[in-house]
Amino acid sequence: MEIKMTIIYEKADGLIQASVAELPGAISLGADVEEARRNLDEAIEMVLEGNRLLAEDVAREKISSEEISFRAA
Repeated sequence: MEIKMTIIYEKADGLIQASVAELPGAISLGADVEEARRNLDEAIEMVLEGNRLLAEDVAREKISSEEISFRAA
C-alpha cells in the first residue's frame, strides 16, 4: 500500500516553508524548495514519533502491534 500526502510550499520571511496538509505539525523551512523538502523528512519523522508516544500514554489493553513502513516521497 502506498500513502500519498500533499506538501504545500509557501514563502515565509524570506524562506520557503514546507508543510504536509494531512499531517499537522510537520513543517520545515529552507532557503529554497529543495532544502525545505529535504528538511521536511525529519519533521515528518518527529511528528509521527510524537503521535506514537502520545498513543502509548493512553491506558488501554494492547491486543497486538505491528510495524509498517512507507516511502514519504
